[in-house]
Amino acid sequence: MDLGTIIGIVVGLLLVLVSILLKASLLAFFDVSSILIVVGGTISATLVAFPMKSVMGAMKASISIFFQHSIDHVGTVREILKASDEVRRNGPLALEKFKAGNQFMKTAFDLVADGMNVDTIRDVLTIELEATISRHEEVVKILEKMADLAPAWGMIGTLIGLVIMLLNLSDPSAIGPAMAVALLTTLYGALWANLLLSPSAAKLEERSEREAQDHRLILEGALGMARNENPRAIQQRLVGFMPSEDRAELQSKARAKKKGG
Repeated sequence: MDLGTIIGIVVGLLLVLVSILLKASLLAFFDVSSILIVVGGTISATLVAFPMKSVMGAMKASISIFFQHSIDHVGTVREILKASDEVRRNGPLALEKFKAGNQFMKTAFDLVADGMNVDTIRDVLTIELEATISRHEEVVKILEKMADLAPAWGMIGTLIGLVIMLLNLSDPSAIGPAMAVALLTTLYGALWANLLLSPSAAKLEERSEREAQDHRLILEGALGMARNENPRAIQQRLVGFMPSEDRAELQSKARAKKKGG
């Protein structure tokens, strides 16, 4: 589980609930019709804007924010260097028995093992990388659109409530409660957009960027192996893609390995 996501949502909801309970009853802020118009309206408008399959996929992907998604750049580089050592010693066919950490790495190693030239490897892996980025961008785009639509549907619900209230002006005692219910749709829309939809899009975008960076490391490593470069030269190239903290961790593990060996 991703504790950061869970803590953020729980704390956000608690702040809202506590602020309500300090001044009023929680039941006064619950209205089924308001929830239906915000949630249903947002989803229906999103279905107009995007294919149904893409919308369902984006909503399913948003659930993944609650689960840990670890991208270990240092581990990826270490796997690449280990594989490059095998290639240097036993030739490209040694990669057929090498266990890759993910599907993109497996594809890269298979291309090297099959003796594909550098340009072919670069083209195939770049196409796969760009396709993955494109799929992730579509998910983020859909969630961002939903975050834009939710407050708008909250306002639509508020306008409907105000019209209903104005139709019942003959009963002054009903005006206050009716106005409160009308404003709940705006509250629901703002909460859904700013506590779930928009943060989900941002988190998935950040994960996509880290995964794309990991794939670029694999691509460069595969190209180095295809050129039969020295593992040391491959490492120096890959380190250039890594942030300073990852470089320090890689160097630290390399020193520990030398001492242990």
